[in-house]
Formats: sequence, C-alpha cells, structure tokens
Amino acid sequence: MNTQLLTDVITCLPKGKTHYRYFKGAYAPRLLSILLPEQASVHQLKQTRFKRLLEHPTVKPIVANCGNGVLDANQLNNVWQDPSQPFLLTVSRWGGERDRSWFQTSRHGENLVLQLNLPVEHQRQYQAHIDDSGNETLNGADSCHPVQLPKDNPNFRETLAWSRIDIDFDTNEALIEEVQSDGARYLMWWEKRYKRCRCERCQQRLKYIDWMQRYREIWAEALLCATIEFIQNELGVERIFMHTARSGWQVKNMDRDWHAPRSLYSDLPKKFAFKQTWAAPEFLLATKCYQRLIRKQPDIDFYQLSLDELRQTIRRPEERSDAGSRHANVGGASCHAV
Repeated sequence: MNTQLLTDVITCLPKGKTHYRYFKGAYAPRLLSILLPEQASVHQLKQTRFKRLLEHPTVKPIVANCGNGVLDANQLNNVWQDPSQPFLLTVSRWGGERDRSWFQTSRHGENLVLQLNLPVEHQRQYQAHIDDSGNETLNGADSCHPVQLPKDNPNFRETLAWSRIDIDFDTNEALIEEVQSDGARYLMWWEKRYKRCRCERCQQRLKYIDWMQRYREIWAEALLCATIEFIQNELGVERIFMHTARSGWQVKNMDRDWHAPRSLYSDLPKKFAFKQTWAAPEFLLATKCYQRLIRKQPDIDFYQLSLDELRQTIRRPEERSDAGSRHANVGGASCHAV
C-alpha cells in the first residue's frame, strides 16, 4: 500500500500494546461471531460451507444447547477455556517503493505488520535458562524481519510471530501477504540440537523449550485469528485474501529457498474457512507487475474469506417468519379467490 496511506492508518490506530489472550481452538467461536448476523438458524448454518466451524469442539456444546434452533452471536463471544495464553499485539510497517522481491511484497509499497508478542514472563524464562546477561533475545538483536528489537523499544516484548497485510480501502480488500514465526523455527532447531546432548547447559535450555511449548502449539492459530479480528475491527475491511503456497512465491517473485512451510498456506487458511479461488484482489489486478505475471502464468490462485458472506446468504429468524407470513397471506388470498 501507499507509504503515506500506511502512515495515516497507523496514526489512527490505538497506541501502545493491546492485550490478547488465546486458547487452542478459540478461532472457531470467534470467527463465527464475526461472520454471523446477530442470530441465525442452526439448520441454515449447517447448509453453508461454514458448517465445519459448528462441529468444532469449542462450538458444538453451544449448538447442542440451542433449544429453539437459533444460534446467537453473543453466545459465541462468551466461550472460554483454560489454559489460555497471554499475548501482546503491536503494529509496525514493512517494505518500500523499490525491490519488492527482497521485501516479499505483492506490489510496490509497504505492508502493515501485526506483531504477536510474548508476555514479560518470557523474558524471565529466557534469562533463567538461555542467557542470564539480558543481552540476547530469541530473534536476535539485529533481526532483519519485522519484529520488535530491544534497541528500538524501551517496553520491549519478544515478537513470536507476525502477519503482513496489504490493504485497499477503495476495493474493501485486504491481502494477508505472510504469516511467519522465526521464533518457532529456532525452537524446532534448538530442540533437535539440545536433545542430543546431556550436559547441564543443554538440559537448562530444554527447560525453556518445554515452557515455550504452550506457545508453539497455538501461535499460527492465534496470529491468523488476531489478524482477521484486526482487519474487521480496526480497518473495517470485509474481503480478505491470503496467498496460497504457490501464489506467494509466484506473485512476490521469491527465491525458492525462502519458501514458508506449506501448512501455513494450506491447512491454516482452510481451518479458518477460507475458500480457494482463481479471483485475485482487485487492487492487485490493477498493477502492471501482476498483469505481466498473469500473461505468463494465468493459473494463480488465492484463498478468500468474505466476512459478510454468511450475512448475505442466510436470513435472521424473524426475517424468515415475516417472509413466511407474507407467503401464507398471499396463498390464502389466492385460495379464497378461487
């Protein structure tokens, strides 16, 4: 997106850190609460492609207790399970007007970055088991990725993962360019390495990795859920696109060595009810770089989630009742005339 527009957007966003708690599977009730009108017929919902969310273990008990067959969005907002994990959300920016291949952006300009940061307890655990000097961080002091750095932030919190978002308010579209976690990758490497050694130092480091397991299990879910909620609540955009594993490296002109794990761009969006589509974001279709690309490679697909799709395809119970009454009145008048 345009650099000045991004500056304006960030200026309008809430300042500081936003607390965000997440438990495994929380995406199902939270996403449904966004997609639903205030109330909806369970029977109608089961006829849509979102029925998989109704069958999720966090939502299924609520559906079972809908004695009148109507699901209320407020019921979904109150779903809570323990254990849940605390995060802090912050925003940043990434990209530039040139060399979009290095920045891995789909068009020239910048992306808005949503950072999923660990709580202050992480710093205590890291210093206790990894580095007691307080000078090292999980991501490194000079990371070239869009993470928080100690030298830039007196209220530093370690960034576990981030998403990059391109936005166009004229077309009401957002493209999730990337979901990524350097920290999760480092933890995987360290675990393999330290398990081979029985020395006291490696055993201490394994204690840190064990403590981080609670975050490793949920970071991808938590990040995508937070990103969708952020796009709706803070940006007011309803058509969300996300790269597939293939479109990511095609459109961003990425080196094959930089490819992300396929599960982040296949299993994860499908879990969140994104549908695969050959339709690209309108704002991307208007760029010369994308027009050149599709002349050579026309078979580029994306994932898409329209937050108003359910509201457009199903009617609230009272609307159906009114329609039924009107139909009955019309039918009665016709019979009487005959």
